[in-house]
Amino acid sequence: MADREETRTPGRGRSQDENEVVRDDNVGPASSQLLQTLRPGFSWIRLLESRHPGWHLRSVDGFPFVLPARSLSTARVGMVSLAGVYRRGQKPFNTSPGVVPPGLRAMKFRDRGDWTVREIAVGCEPSELLIAHAHYDHTDANEDINCVFPLPRLWELEVEGFIGECAPVHYSLMGRVPEVELIVQACVQKIIPGLRDAAVDAVIVSGGCELSHQSAALIQREIESAGIPTVAVSVCADITSQLRVPRAVAVRFPLGNPFGAAMDTPMHSRILKDALALIDTVQTPGEVVELPFEWIRA
Repeated sequence: MADREETRTPGRGRSQDENEVVRDDNVGPASSQLLQTLRPGFSWIRLLESRHPGWHLRSVDGFPFVLPARSLSTARVGMVSLAGVYRRGQKPFNTSPGVVPPGLRAMKFRDRGDWTVREIAVGCEPSELLIAHAHYDHTDANEDINCVFPLPRLWELEVEGFIGECAPVHYSLMGRVPEVELIVQACVQKIIPGLRDAAVDAVIVSGGCELSHQSAALIQREIESAGIPTVAVSVCADITSQLRVPRAVAVRFPLGNPFGAAMDTPMHSRILKDALALIDTVQTPGEVVELPFEWIRA
């Protein structure tokens, strides 16, 4: 796959005044995401609380944590993405408002989201993958699906011998679901049995919008509790950390670019490798490693 792609340096958005308030539904190109959101210490939790009065991050207890049963070089690795990716021919995720319960309306949520699951077979071509998500900019991902769902890069890690093999099936959700018990239920009923049936040894989990990082963390905890080691790739580090995931890497990249910019193949592979390496190296739960990459859009 790599010979068909160009490489470019990822970048930091520089566009608006640093003191400008982030506004709800202000979904613009990744290059124009406010500079303050890419700075160390920016709080996505406070942003969500300000946009949705009465909303609070889900409370959790303890750290689910299991050590890998085999080394990464012999492990079967799967992906779970909450960026709204689906395969051509599958039903797109629902992005229409629908009927919103009064409690969510009071918190200024305009939709309930879609908590259904899509299966993505390992042999799927990148050109078959599309995105249905209304709450983050996926311009880059529309150009190069590896920004949010780097299945071709995972194939290459198998060829390289960095991992044992790709799982036969990977999973995708549209993670902006305020009623998180619904998306957790979907994970327990469909994703975990599928991972077990496929004898998956490790799972990499990533989000799309800021709220989907809550869903991603709760799903990660469920998978780890089921005995399968997991690692997250997060662009909302405070959400990921506070939800006590077993292990994660964090990058200060825009929403919709957890693995880097479009066509930046080396960065996609680097972030995958750095994240998966934690499966072998982390011995105690709760480690969130900030990767030293800077977003600089030319």
